Amino acid sequence: MIAGRYRLDERIGSGPMGEVWRAYDTRADWTVAVRVLGAGAAREVLERHAQAVARVIHPNVAMVLDVGDENGTPYLVTEFLTGESLEEEAARGPLPVVEACDLVGQAAAGLDAAHRAGVAHGEVEPGSFRRAGSGVLKVSGFGPAGRPPSPGRIAYTAPERLDGRAAEAPADMYALGCVCYELLCGRPPFQGTPEEIAAAHRDAEPEPPSRHRREVPADLDRLVLALLAKDPATRPSNGESVRRTLAAIARPRPASPSPQGPVAAVPVTGAMAAQGGQAGAAPRAGDTAVFDLPPDGPDPGSNRRLFLQLGAALAVIAAVTVGLVLWGGSRGEQAAAPTPSSTPPSFTPSSTPASSPSSPPSTPSSSPEPTALAETSAPPPKATLGDSVPRGGWETWLRAFDDNVTTAETMGTIEPRTAAKAHDKIREAARKFLKGEDEAGRDQIRHVLRDLERGQRKGEVPTTGPLADFMRDWRL
Repeated sequence: MIAGRYRLDERIGSGPMGEVWRAYDTRADWTVAVRVLGAGAAREVLERHAQAVARVIHPNVAMVLDVGDENGTPYLVTEFLTGESLEEEAARGPLPVVEACDLVGQAAAGLDAAHRAGVAHGEVEPGSFRRAGSGVLKVSGFGPAGRPPSPGRIAYTAPERLDGRAAEAPADMYALGCVCYELLCGRPPFQGTPEEIAAAHRDAEPEPPSRHRREVPADLDRLVLALLAKDPATRPSNGESVRRTLAAIARPRPASPSPQGPVAAVPVTGAMAAQGGQAGAAPRAGDTAVFDLPPDGPDPGSNRRLFLQLGAALAVIAAVTVGLVLWGGSRGEQAAAPTPSSTPPSFTPSSTPASSPSSPPSTPSSSPEPTALAETSAPPPKATLGDSVPRGGWETWLRAFDDNVTTAETMGTIEPRTAAKAHDKIREAARKFLKGEDEAGRDQIRHVLRDLERGQRKGEVPTTGPLADFMRDWRL
């Protein structure tokens, strides 16, 4: 037991930094990962490292749930990631180009969040990235600042790190380039003995990935070689720029018309993205493939016909609008005519207007005139969470909430700052429940739901889709 609450069930990893265990949190009733940090550095250094990593909050970074000290040994508690690591995926051979771009883009986004928080990873390799149960890739395994590079990671070590410099963001970008190279080519950029690999990192220029795999596009060649630049100052400055570049490569904009006809961009998803955009695969929202339209596409005069049709439609709309205004004015004049009756005619939804001696004869109507709008009530929520714990525990519920926010981000239907605030508050709620502060955790969830509902009214949060459905299904 660690800290009287974390039961270490199975050791799932070990290295110079210590051991990683699959553990059970007896207080919060969920599975977590506990990293027991080794004694290779001073206790104060390890504590500062754990606290620094805990400040990094991002969908592509493994969430830190707790930090502490057990009999002089610092430990770090993070969410337990149930999916495969990039090391396990790469062991099966090169990945499809689109899938590699997607995964490296997520990794770059997580590293960028860490760098903006002032934390360098220092130990980037394929095993540093693992999928959550939802399929989202997350960064884990941060190394403490100032620690020399591990000999076992020499294939992913930047030249300046080999010369004794501390881990910084450019070194992480170099290592990410090595990981991308391996996912595309099935091998890191340099091979041989550790001494030969170290010498190549310092002096040799890597071959473009397309030399080993012809379908790698030229833009991706240029990006990978830029990440592998010897001079740290010439590498991409941040992970966000890398993510955007990879997204543009994987999902290109429509190209200029080809000899066979114009091109069109269509959404593709799932298996098509996993197969590098091959036809016949199931689509997944958010990805885009580019393909040629049939040769008998629209003729050059289609734009002129479109403008003529649009002009005719506008003329019809204007005529109808004028007619409605005139008709409404005439009805208003009739309604305003004086009557000798002291009591105005009464209207009810179930009856026709009462007539008076001086009022004009009423026109027969097929249906009564409505006096109020009838609203359709929204379906009731699936469950209302009070003092009870949702099925599967708060960890499962909050993870599903967080994944739905991430899905809205992927689809581009939520304003980025609103999504970032929602992620922060969801993680803060998780920490409250971990500490046993259930009411404070529920308060955080109320704040998130209130913010998202306010965003829906402003048009910053989707009113349809997975996130909207989740918000409708659950209430506090």
